[in-house]
Amino acid sequence: MSSIDKLPLQTFAHLISTSGGPKIKRILIANRGEIACRVIESCRKLNIVSIAVFTDQDALSPHVKQADQAVNLGPIDGPQGNPHQNGQLLISIAHETKADAVHPGYGYLSENAEFSHQVQEAGLVFLGPSPRSMAVLGDKRSAKQYLLKNAPSIPLIPGYNGSEQSIDRLVVEADRIGFPILIKASAGGGGKGMRIVREREHLASELARAQSEAQRSFGSSDCILERYIERSKHIEIQILGDSHGHVVSLMDRECSIQRRHQKVIEEAPSPWLSTQLRKEMSGKAIEIGEMLGYESAGTVEFIVDVDTANFYFLEVNTRIQVEHPITEETTGVDVVALQIFVAGGGRLDSLGYFQDKMAAQVGHAIECRLCAEDPSRDFVPDLGVIRRWTPATDILPASETQHVRYETAVETDSHVSIYFDPLIAKVIVWAPTRPLAIAKMLKIMAHTVCIGIRTNQSFLQSCLNDPAFHDPQYTTSFIPDNLPTLVRNPYIEHFQELQELLSFFPSMLWRTATASSSARRPFSSLPLGFRNQKADAASTQVDIVKIPGREAKAVIVEWPVMVTPGQSHEVNIVPLKEYSDEQSTPHQTKMKPSAQVARKYNNISSQIHALAKVGKGKTHRVKLQVNRTQALRYNARDWQLQDVSIEVDSQRFQAYIASAPVLAASDAGKHQQVFAHLPSLGTYIEYQLYSRLSYGESLRTATGAADAASDGNAKAPMPCKVLSVLKKDGEGVELGENVMVLESMKMEMNVLAAAKGIFKANFSKGDAVEEGMVLFTVS
Repeated sequence: MSSIDKLPLQTFAHLISTSGGPKIKRILIANRGEIACRVIESCRKLNIVSIAVFTDQDALSPHVKQADQAVNLGPIDGPQGNPHQNGQLLISIAHETKADAVHPGYGYLSENAEFSHQVQEAGLVFLGPSPRSMAVLGDKRSAKQYLLKNAPSIPLIPGYNGSEQSIDRLVVEADRIGFPILIKASAGGGGKGMRIVREREHLASELARAQSEAQRSFGSSDCILERYIERSKHIEIQILGDSHGHVVSLMDRECSIQRRHQKVIEEAPSPWLSTQLRKEMSGKAIEIGEMLGYESAGTVEFIVDVDTANFYFLEVNTRIQVEHPITEETTGVDVVALQIFVAGGGRLDSLGYFQDKMAAQVGHAIECRLCAEDPSRDFVPDLGVIRRWTPATDILPASETQHVRYETAVETDSHVSIYFDPLIAKVIVWAPTRPLAIAKMLKIMAHTVCIGIRTNQSFLQSCLNDPAFHDPQYTTSFIPDNLPTLVRNPYIEHFQELQELLSFFPSMLWRTATASSSARRPFSSLPLGFRNQKADAASTQVDIVKIPGREAKAVIVEWPVMVTPGQSHEVNIVPLKEYSDEQSTPHQTKMKPSAQVARKYNNISSQIHALAKVGKGKTHRVKLQVNRTQALRYNARDWQLQDVSIEVDSQRFQAYIASAPVLAASDAGKHQQVFAHLPSLGTYIEYQLYSRLSYGESLRTATGAADAASDGNAKAPMPCKVLSVLKKDGEGVELGENVMVLESMKMEMNVLAAAKGIFKANFSKGDAVEEGMVLFTVS
């Protein structure tokens, strides 16, 4: 087979028991989301019954629908805690559903040695390593202490792995190691409980945050210290072991593109490693596995110093990894099927697939993690409803989507919740070479429609496009070093200008739909937009379109003639000049809200009336062609999903639309929400469509909200949980002082006082808070 041929993804028949039937016939998946869907996929290939578990918040998740059987665990935040972390409950369900084996996925109890032991004690097969391997390797401290004693040939980063966790001891050890240092949760992974400390005086505060995060994520607050290598690469080796003492390597992955010490882009193989270094690192990984008689899938992670090419042992993840698909794509092996194979007693040496204990790699694979987060706001997670999910495989022709994988548990109308990780989907591509894989991923990402919540979709494409990524020497500091560039749209320099230019189309979409249904409306014999006083400026056909965002703006969209579906029209787009409430002298009292609203509305009316007198601004020739429409049911109203072609002047765009129901007469002051994903931008644009009347009424609500915000209130930016309140009621606070810590989607957020004054909290530690609720006041 030539190096440009794609290897077939192999599955491995599970072993036959002494009774003549399969040894593993039914698997309980003790996890959720995309990894549960991934395990279900392999179960289907092997004709194994898959049994899913789910909480109330996950009742509509695709993993529940795809499994052969599903069991409800109850609420995720019930009095007994998160049921995904209740080992006895999961084992009980496994018995009730007559499962033979339990697959832990990743996260939750996947690296819990006690759970592995309990599963085996219950007479079930655990699809993961032995409790002993987990106990030794699953904890960073014990792993390094074990290797230091039993395998001195394994290079370790200078650090502190002791059990004493007092701040005094850790300060002494940090001084010994030398700054900068890295604090890491001893029992964790995924970037949780990890902090870089560059100066001694920041150690105590950063350690406290790391310990808090580690306790909540992994049940242990213990941390270790390591020397922080400034120019480093994060390389990992996928290993697999069987119960007969055989350990093999599925070779390397590069995971250096990270934000907040969490991976967002991975590739296999590493473009930087030499053949000799790759074999040497695989050899060390196999040595660690053989030393412990490691079974099932695991990942040995290394840090590589780019300047010296020295590599150091980092940790062993005793579970399947999020990024395992790129290893599958380059080696042709189904890792989940192999887990089942070895758990059933299979011998890796019987497969005839591994030479010198190592698999062959063919071509190049890249994985991007599409996450619900806002890169422009330090990757703060976002929540809400995915209004449209259309993967590129449903848009592009089959010839362009070969060797493309989506691993996800979302679909249109999925809710991104406070309770789960912000990962929406993993997008995986394979190509014969790295440049071809990058180009392919860029096209697939640009044509992936995920609208309704903020994501890192554009950011991922900026990373892939950046010249520094094309240089194999890129390091783990790639994102921090290039962040100002990466948060910009990778395809267009003046993104906001294009947003404004295209702001006509929500209005045109609505008017086109209304014109198409004219036969069903009163006075249908009259054309839409008919006015019997054409000379009256009040009869001008206008809508107001708002472009939300940090610098929200609104435009007036004027149609000189009625809009006819499928035809070209002229449109005038005029920026709406907002009225300022600033007073002319400091002696004037603050204007009443009602007067503010009246002034703003009169300002808008005067601008519309002036269109005929002072000119239209720039006139554009536009056309909108609807190619496909689909209605979805949301709360007894129809959302529309449409594929359209948009023409403006000499430009043409394809767009994938999700638009909210048209407003009823009772919705005064509200807007119609319209999302449009443009592959040429690699992301979506959001618009809010108002009539003149509804926009005027919205000013009343906006004025009241601004008046409340000026009182020093702090509102929850999203649904969250209060981790701690740092001030007592009645205490004074300074402007910018940290007064409360929140958690959402496994991420901590500090809330700062926006004014100086007296503090009063509305919530206590442990309280759940809905988005927009006032957390505290400063008066």
